[in-house]
This record gives sequence, C-alpha cells and structure tokens, in this order.
Amino acid sequence: MSRHPGWLARSLFWAALIVGALPALVLAPMSFTGGQDTIVLFSVGTIVAGCLRLVLGTIAILLVKNTTWVRRSVGAAIFVVGCLALLVLSPLMSAIVGMSGAGPTDSMLTMTVIQGVVSGFYLSAVFCGWNVARNRRWWILVIAVAIAVVLNVVNSLFDQMLAAQLAGGLMVTVVVQAVWLAVTFGVLGLCHLLGRVSGGTAPPPSRPGPVPQQGYAPQPYPPSGHTIQPDPNQWRPGPEQWSNPHH
Repeated sequence: MSRHPGWLARSLFWAALIVGALPALVLAPMSFTGGQDTIVLFSVGTIVAGCLRLVLGTIAILLVKNTTWVRRSVGAAIFVVGCLALLVLSPLMSAIVGMSGAGPTDSMLTMTVIQGVVSGFYLSAVFCGWNVARNRRWWILVIAVAIAVVLNVVNSLFDQMLAAQLAGGLMVTVVVQAVWLAVTFGVLGLCHLLGRVSGGTAPPPSRPGPVPQQGYAPQPYPPSGHTIQPDPNQWRPGPEQWSNPHH
C-alpha cells in the first residue's frame, strides 16, 4: 500500500506555509518606507494570512491519506494550537510590553525573547502536526522539535545582532524571511527522508479483508465428459426387490 499523503494534502500544506509568510515578505518591506497606513495594512494582512494559514493547514492535515482519523485529528489539533499561539500571543505580548513602560532597549530584548519562544512553539507545532498525521515515529518528532528550537535561538540571536548594529533594513528583512521559509521546507524534507528509514514510519492501517460467509461448503462438480462412478460400498437393491410391472 502506498504511503503517499496525496498531492492535494501536500499542496494545501505548502500553500498554507507560503501564505503565512507573505506578510513578512511583501507587506513588511512596505512598512519601512510608508507611514501609519502601511503599518495598519501590515497588521491586518498578518491577521488575514494567519487565519488562511490555519484553515488551509488544518484542511491539508485532515486530507492526508493512508492514516487513521485519530492521527489526523491529533495532528490538526497540534497545528491549530501552534497557529493560534502565533496569531494571538505575539500581538498580545507586544501590547503588554508596550504598556509596561520599559525602555527601548529592554523592550526590544523582551520582545525578541517572546517572539523567539512563540515562533519556536509555532514551528514545532507545524512539524509535529504534519509528522503525526504522516504516521512518523516519536524520534522523528523529537528531532523536528529540537531543530525548531535551535533555528529559533539562532534567529533570535541574529535579530538581536541586527538591532544592536542597526543593520536591519528592507533587503535584510526580505532575505531573512525567505531563508526562514526555505529552511522550514528543508526540515519537512528531512523528516520525509527520515520517514523512509526502516522503522521511521508506522505501517498504514490495513483494510479489512472479506469475511467468509458461514454455511455449507460448495460441493465440487465432476468435470464434463465424465460419469459418476458408483460407490462400491453403497447399497443397491437386489433382483427380488425390483418392481415388475408385468407381475
């Protein structure tokens, strides 16, 4: 039986990740050169893209083939929780930090840490949700989560370095987000390769075979052209027991 998840599920999942990254790739550079309107547009676009990512990704996981509905449901639930964390916690924590009255340096450091934790949780949810639905073993999930944590630590340090050296800008933002999206797909590809290793993927559920019907076994018929030979042990009437119509 094929272990392919189906191109519809795979394409929808890829589209969900790309749509979720579009605000950072397209709208974020506009906010550098625009005014208040572009910032509002970026905020609205981030919310819309996050909702579309949640819907498309959930549908994609639920459409994965050759798995059980339990794995689909658990994978979809993990993905939804990760998307909601990124969609709700990030702006909420930004508002809380903004109202705390901390200085610009402290606020930047706090937001970098918060964004790193939330992004790491979201990326771990993306990897785990898809791999659970794809019948991957637990050790692949551990590797995926470890990679997500390392990636977000590196990204947080890189963002902090750019903020300290004032090296951030339009081109840097686009390049960083593009590399981040490419690395996400690269990790999914790595999980796919690990799943092909012996013992990396649980066997897909087997379809139940036909149930034999209870009853008498069919009697074999003699082949055509052959006469049925009488059983020598079978009782046959004697001549005295034959009926004589002229008697």
